[in-house]
Amino acid sequence: MKASLARRAWQPIKRLVSRLWGPRMVGGFVRGDGEFLPHTRLSNSAVVFAREQLDVGDHVFIGHFSVLDATYGLRIGEGCQIGFFTGVFTHSSHAAIRLYGREYVKVADKQAYFTAPVEIGPYCFVGAHATLLPGTRLGKGCLVSAYSLVQGEFPDYAILAGQPAKVVGDTRKRDAQLLRQHPELAVHYQAWAGELP
Repeated sequence: MKASLARRAWQPIKRLVSRLWGPRMVGGFVRGDGEFLPHTRLSNSAVVFAREQLDVGDHVFIGHFSVLDATYGLRIGEGCQIGFFTGVFTHSSHAAIRLYGREYVKVADKQAYFTAPVEIGPYCFVGAHATLLPGTRLGKGCLVSAYSLVQGEFPDYAILAGQPAKVVGDTRKRDAQLLRQHPELAVHYQAWAGELP
């Protein structure tokens, strides 16, 4: 549903005012296209660059002190959880600044300035202190372990860990165990995944 003008104006004020009480999760999010996501929660200490380039689904959680760089396109699917102190980046200038030195700020079209969109599939979990680099694509249901450094494309349900992150498992294995213990949840799992593990 599209957010009213009043709701669009209130959302940034609500986040700002909430900072008086320290880090807090702020419920409800107005996406750059004006769509209101009532179940998405974003910390008042999280920073989003180029908010208009952020395509986020509902039921998303973005934790305290995270940085989301959407400058070159960032898609976060429904039901994702982004842990505290996490960085998601769509550009990297570290090589360019070393190459150009003091001339860096004077050059508009830089060499070795890397840009690429990032896509996080639905119902992924990104652990605290993880970093996702430009061009990263996670399939649905992935789990990124805390402190991982992620770059590249990864399949649905991959468990990633390490620096650089590698596939170390499949979330469906644990999901199958949990669904055997709680069979009443199978209908909910199948609703987003399309099939049972």
